[in-house]
Amino acid sequence: MLPTRLFLLLAAAVACLPAWPDAGVPLRIDRRLSPPPPKVERDTARFLSADRVSGNPSSTVSATGNVEMRQRGLSIRADQVDYDGPTETAVATGNVVIDRAGDVVEGPRLVYQLAEEAGEMDRPTFTIPKRDDRRSASRGSALRAVLEPEERSRLYDATYTTCPVPRNDWTLRVGELELDGKSQVGTARNAAVHFFGVPILYSPWLTFPTDSARKTGFLPPTLGSSGKGGFELAVPWYWNISPDQDATLTPKIFTKRGLQLGGEYRYLRPGFSGELNTEILPNDALADRDRYLLAYRHRHQLPLGWWLSVNAQRVSDDNYFRDLSTRVAATSQTNLPRDVLLGYADDVWALGARAISYQTLQDPLAPIVTPYRQVPQLSLSAVKPNVQGADLRLASEFTQFRHPDLTEGHRFISYPQIQYPLRRSWGYISPKAGLHFTRYGYLGEASGTDAVTRTVPIASLDAALFFDRPLSLAGRDWLQTLEPRLFYLRVPYRNQSALPNFSTAEIEFGTNSLFRENRFIGGDRIGDANQLTAAITSRLLEADSGLERLAATLGQVYYFDPPRVQLDSASPTALGSRSDVVGLVSGQVSRSFSIDGAAQLNTGSGLAQRLDVSARFSPEPGSVLNASWRFTRDRIRQVDVSGQWPLARGLRAVGRWNWSLDDRKLVEGLAGFEYNAGCWEIRAVAHRFITATQQVSTSFQVQLELSGLSRIGINPLETLRQNIGGYRRSDEITK
Repeated sequence: MLPTRLFLLLAAAVACLPAWPDAGVPLRIDRRLSPPPPKVERDTARFLSADRVSGNPSSTVSATGNVEMRQRGLSIRADQVDYDGPTETAVATGNVVIDRAGDVVEGPRLVYQLAEEAGEMDRPTFTIPKRDDRRSASRGSALRAVLEPEERSRLYDATYTTCPVPRNDWTLRVGELELDGKSQVGTARNAAVHFFGVPILYSPWLTFPTDSARKTGFLPPTLGSSGKGGFELAVPWYWNISPDQDATLTPKIFTKRGLQLGGEYRYLRPGFSGELNTEILPNDALADRDRYLLAYRHRHQLPLGWWLSVNAQRVSDDNYFRDLSTRVAATSQTNLPRDVLLGYADDVWALGARAISYQTLQDPLAPIVTPYRQVPQLSLSAVKPNVQGADLRLASEFTQFRHPDLTEGHRFISYPQIQYPLRRSWGYISPKAGLHFTRYGYLGEASGTDAVTRTVPIASLDAALFFDRPLSLAGRDWLQTLEPRLFYLRVPYRNQSALPNFSTAEIEFGTNSLFRENRFIGGDRIGDANQLTAAITSRLLEADSGLERLAATLGQVYYFDPPRVQLDSASPTALGSRSDVVGLVSGQVSRSFSIDGAAQLNTGSGLAQRLDVSARFSPEPGSVLNASWRFTRDRIRQVDVSGQWPLARGLRAVGRWNWSLDDRKLVEGLAGFEYNAGCWEIRAVAHRFITATQQVSTSFQVQLELSGLSRIGINPLETLRQNIGGYRRSDEITK
């Protein structure tokens, strides 16, 4: 073993420090078996060149002046090399340079015993270039290196960094570092990370892998601040149980609330995988109670095409996420599922058996709405395309609904359908017919009530034509299309006022309502219809590439009979003779600029009911500006601006401003910056938003990332991706 191998192991080792594998590294398993690699005999052929060579090859050889000793995959250059044949010991002095596969080590003196693969080097420095298996180039030095047999080595007073010469923005300083090449484990004593000369992380003892494998140990600490928790500090400990199992224990301190203990256990086996998450906060100082979270997910591939899925979540109280989470998606959760699903699927059939209930997190500003438990829900569906030119479909389910306060019962639905599409280059016509059958039975106190049924035939006809013409615009050749489309829907009226409502809601009319069969979702109501949707779409395509630059759609529904079915007595009255006009526009106007818009106009009053307009300008990755306007009559008027933009070399600003004009307050705001110095990055973000209970949540997230080493602080990347469309990490941006 030669010194270059030693420093290669050092670089690979500290690239994974602090022992500390990244918590985001996914579990993976390779099911393939591979034979052991063939044993390679060591190539003992050596070549020596110099200005002057003297001595006897069978005893001692002395070479001076531009000396170069070469062996397969290795070269040693020095001012002088003395080689002792009987002991196979080489002593190189004066400007010693070792180059092995591009990895370079320099020092004033090297003593190496070839037979024992052991030796010493004084004051070595090393440079290791970036390769496919290395995320970054690195370099370092040590006071002394001791090379031991069995691929073991020790470094004393070693330093390491990924910053280019002459910068030493950050360095890892190690009192003693032991590397075991066979077990691929390194042991460091008195290790400290210095940032611009200031120590920011210290560990008296730690171990780490010298390859890319996961390793038990402490992960980098995370710290930050939030308005509801105060200053936060978490120190995760990672446990590499086996190649297909791991766990992370995370003690976390909230200065305003107390000590929380979190845990995550993951497993990945051939055929099944899952994870268990827990959080426990005993005696929350602000809430004056114990707080906890339990979440379990499991997916299992069973024989013969069957599979099993489990998703169960529970928290201690309604305000758990609002108090302890800094993400909008978490604070807005109202129903936590407890769901078990057994399923089967092949090319035609799909079967499912499901049991689902919810923990409802009550909003104190809203009435209690607890969904029904569905125990069980049995489903059967089938799709068989092109049967004598027809497409056959079946959707059916049986569900039993349970609720502590409302009427309980069961519901059976069967909906066979047949569609006969005729498609040509100039258009298509697609008639479709189906029979929707529903049967209700009652449980509990209403069990003596007679079962009720509902049978509704549903028929539709969808047809469109395609026209196109060449067009010359702005000195370029274009292709413009015109695509008129008609969709006729016929559903006879059935009085459904006596039917229960277990899981159904009415869909608000909008851009996704033009071509729907049912204006309700959930199965308890089938909307009557005798209506025709008329829509027209036009596209502008580049003639040479076919790239769509602009698309616009305009549509309206005409009711020959006014719809009569309502969800309940509080539902709005029947619609008029025609719907609002709906318009859509989208386009990649140029390489850098794109637009999207949707509008809904009431033709009776001439007033806009809904308007959504957004635009994005992104001249290059990492430079993006988003702007949108959202309006719904009598409810919402919001302006939303976000972006990521370079201010100077390596420095980018990030931000979002979502403002409610009606309430005159900030719905969600974000401000921060990113700075990439090449060998390190820093991200700092302040985030503020209104929770579902109209409370204000404020957090500060700062992270320092040392390239090839570790990340320290709270990771704001998820917050940035959720708030800034088109956001790119600085190390993902093409230079």
